[in-house]
Amino acid sequence: MGLFEFLKNKKNQSENSPIDNQSQVDDQLQLDIDRFETELLATIPRYICTPGAEVNIKARHQETNEVMPFAIGFPEQFKPWRTVKSLADRRGIVYSLLDTQFGNQLELWQVIERFNDDRYAERALQIANKHKQERDEQNPNYWNALARTNFILSNYNEAEQNCLKAIQLDNNSIRTKRIYADVLHTTGKQDKAHEIYNEILSIKLPKDKQMNLPIQDLLGFDGDILNSPVYAIAWLKADKNVNTETWEWANEEFYYSPHFRSQYAFHLLQTNEHMKGFVKLLNLSKEMPWFKDAVLNSYSLIDQLNLTEQEQNEKIRLKQIMEKNNWSPS
Repeated sequence: MGLFEFLKNKKNQSENSPIDNQSQVDDQLQLDIDRFETELLATIPRYICTPGAEVNIKARHQETNEVMPFAIGFPEQFKPWRTVKSLADRRGIVYSLLDTQFGNQLELWQVIERFNDDRYAERALQIANKHKQERDEQNPNYWNALARTNFILSNYNEAEQNCLKAIQLDNNSIRTKRIYADVLHTTGKQDKAHEIYNEILSIKLPKDKQMNLPIQDLLGFDGDILNSPVYAIAWLKADKNVNTETWEWANEEFYYSPHFRSQYAFHLLQTNEHMKGFVKLLNLSKEMPWFKDAVLNSYSLIDQLNLTEQEQNEKIRLKQIMEKNNWSPS
């Protein structure tokens, strides 16, 4: 099986366009066509793991070579994309489109990160192990990408060892420093982690913007400063003036991270949004059943919120996961 055979991958034909007569396009459809174009182009730097990458590509008709909207060139992706509210889910649809065009041009570490970001960490680990070659073992980005995979999967010892291998190859890699600090912080070595976070800030943070830098620039992928789910959690919790919109933005930015998603759910529970927090934990336990905090807390909340009857099947599912892993409710 090739790197991308895991995903459904059909050839897109322009004659399957969602638009039969462009003169009859309604306003909402045209807005969606434009938004799809904008979002696709904005997603490419993330797909190739290159913050700030300049993107200038066009979709062209197979026969006439005329430039056309991506929505017309890729109707199989555009149609479901229009119905999806979650940015993370829409990003996954765009990734599937990009796989058909650029997937074979990615280096292995980029493929690993593509699957990490799309919430397929288990698949990323399989790919990393199956397709690793000698040149990858000499590439620090291979090891820090694998470290992120293992971190997402709660394989903390493996993640730390991956980081140390990356550091041996390049002691100055910011990518490695970020994930290494996250691993250290999560495994109880906060002092060392904070040293690394501060080191990154001293290198990456513009001196003339330290006082008024938007949080999206500080924490976001495109800002390329401290795009860390663990640091983001600490920052948001420390600032009592952070609004709901900022939390939601960060949740979409770090939706691949069970660490962030669970902490956001706990934040909602602490602010008396009990059902919303519970639903987020429950969904996380379905999507990433290896993440212990989500499973145990979902199980406990079912009884605490008097949902035992309504969520009977979920309680059984969670109990089975706990028994399989020898986890006990706290």
